Parts: sequence; C-alpha cells; structure tokens
Amino acid sequence: MFTWDERELNSEQSAAVKEPSSAFLIACPGSGKTRTLTYKLAYELSRRTDKRIVAAITYTHRAADEIQERIEAMGVDTSGLWIGTIHSFCLEWIIKPYGIYLPVLAHGYRVIDTHSCQLMLERLCEPHSRVTHWDCNYHFSEAGYHLTCPDIWKHEALHEILSQYFRELREARQIDFELILWHAHTLICEQKQIA
Repeated sequence: MFTWDERELNSEQSAAVKEPSSAFLIACPGSGKTRTLTYKLAYELSRRTDKRIVAAITYTHRAADEIQERIEAMGVDTSGLWIGTIHSFCLEWIIKPYGIYLPVLAHGYRVIDTHSCQLMLERLCEPHSRVTHWDCNYHFSEAGYHLTCPDIWKHEALHEILSQYFRELREARQIDFELILWHAHTLICEQKQIA
C-alpha cells in the first residue's frame, strides 16, 4: 500500500487522496493540485486488486507525462494507469471501440489537426470581409453548435462558413477536436451500454 509522510500533504489534500470514490480537485495555481492528484493515483494504483484501470484526465499531454513520471519515481506500478487529455480519453475509450454505432463514423474517420482546421477555415472565410478563422470557434450542446464569437454581426457569415466546414469534414470523413467530444457524448447518450 502506498503511504506518505504526514508532512507531505495538508489535511484537505490527504482527505482527497483517501476519498474512496472519484475526486475532482479545484484549487488555485501553486496550491498542490498536481501533487495531490499524483498521490491519489499512486494510492489507488497500490490498492488495486483486480484488472480495472485507474483513469485520470488532465488538461495537457505534458501534465499527463509529468504525473506518470512522478508516480513511477515513487516506485508505484503504472501498468494499470491510463492518463491523458479528455480528447485522448474520448478517442481511445469511446470513439475507437464504439464509433461503428454512429453512421458518421461507421465507415472510418481521420482526426484533423488544428493547423489543417485553420487552413480550411481561412479558405472558407475569404469571401466574407472582416471575418477570420479566429471568429469560427464553436462548441456543442444538446441544442447543437454554438458560436463563441461575441460580434453578433458576424454570426450570419459564421453559420454559413461552419455549415460548409462541417459538410467538407463529413465528405472527407474527418473530425476535429470539438467533434471528438461531441461524438463521444452522442455515443454515451445513445448507447447506454457504453456509459
């Protein structure tokens, strides 16, 4: 069983590590979130008695690598650990094994990188004066996609641009990072056995 010196964590951090279920940490920069998460993962990995995987989602690949290295430096076996970003989690654990259940993914797909998205959006924005690819950010909800551009006067053009963008992605069987999240959400909602 993984143990630590009482002086290494404060009482709130120790409570988070020993929490018997999942933990969601919110704290300011420099407060010890990464240390606490690292100890929590090491603690859970050392308690693991079956084949279940311990999963941790981070904001960046760099953070995932750093946490994994810290746990390994503690001498804890990380063979039962999966750690990565939310996009990696959705791809590896939801879309790759279950994408066949969504018609848009059933015949294969390719994840398009940020640079390729930017080039496509720049091309689609050219006919629209004073609209750039920076204005084209969006996110999905149950109601569909939502523009994040605060300039309402650009929205009509942005809807046209994104309509063409989504059409081109579909035709090329490509998905961007936001679509990774949306398709994973759709799969979990429509196929309850996946969740």
